[in-house]
Amino acid sequence: MDLSVVVPVLNEEGNVEALIERLCAVLRPTGERFELIVVDDGSSDSTPLRLRRLLQSVPELRVLRLARNYGQEAAVQAGMLASRGRWVIQTDGDLQNPPEELPKLLAERAGGYEIIFGARQHRRDPWHRVVASRLLVWVMRHLLGIALPPDVTTFRVIDGEVARYIARLPEKRKFFSALAGWAGARSISVPVAHDERHSGVTKYNLARLVNHTFDLMVGFSVRPLRIIGAAGSLFALAGVGFALYRIVQKLLGYPVTLEGYTSIFSAVVILGGFQLIALSVIGEYVGRIFIQSQDRPLYRVAEELAHVPTEPEP
Repeated sequence: MDLSVVVPVLNEEGNVEALIERLCAVLRPTGERFELIVVDDGSSDSTPLRLRRLLQSVPELRVLRLARNYGQEAAVQAGMLASRGRWVIQTDGDLQNPPEELPKLLAERAGGYEIIFGARQHRRDPWHRVVASRLLVWVMRHLLGIALPPDVTTFRVIDGEVARYIARLPEKRKFFSALAGWAGARSISVPVAHDERHSGVTKYNLARLVNHTFDLMVGFSVRPLRIIGAAGSLFALAGVGFALYRIVQKLLGYPVTLEGYTSIFSAVVILGGFQLIALSVIGEYVGRIFIQSQDRPLYRVAEELAHVPTEPEP
């Protein structure tokens, strides 16, 4: 198998037919052997039914139906572990990444790269999502030292061995782009078009972005703990300095009043808020240890379907 296309979908009943049709229209003329692995991540609409119908007419199609919604990263992992291709193509099911742009990515395979990212030009996402994504990448790269490509996207072509190696890693909260940097995979970004969503509404909201942020922060860096320690040290030094200042005032005969309830209240609130934030960050690390120690599988495949040729009538 030359190419494996991995597509996680969740309630994409209005997109799967157009997606499969356009992928086949792009890949069949290349002459490369390919498979389309669609991972149904617990859809509750007619997506599973439409995929079953497509199996009858698309011989390249394979469907993995997960027992429930486990999340995009788990669905991608399931698809990559099931892939057989020399190269793995990852894309989303909403058609914002046009399949017609795939030849640009595939053309870069000859350059010795192991991952080719499609860098979205003129993103068609809401402005707040674009700003939040760029801010996240900047913070992770510059403040936390996490090796992320500047134009990281889920539209990419990956060396099959690298993809399956990362998918087999034992950690429970995977972030593929960061793990690719950890694995030392050679990568390049290629400008590609970005379209409006073909149908339906996005499932990637602010809450999921925050979850990804915490997964990245506590999964690939210990700097948050060091930042907490440094901030705590600064607060302690400020407290000691203020106490010494008051002692010197007293020794030199300056009047020392006990007024200033506002400043005291502000200091208590600031320190209390900082302590709660620190406990929350530490709790994220402890929570990851707890989840990892359970050693549960990330997902359960309820059903695997493939094209079955119909026998001709006698």
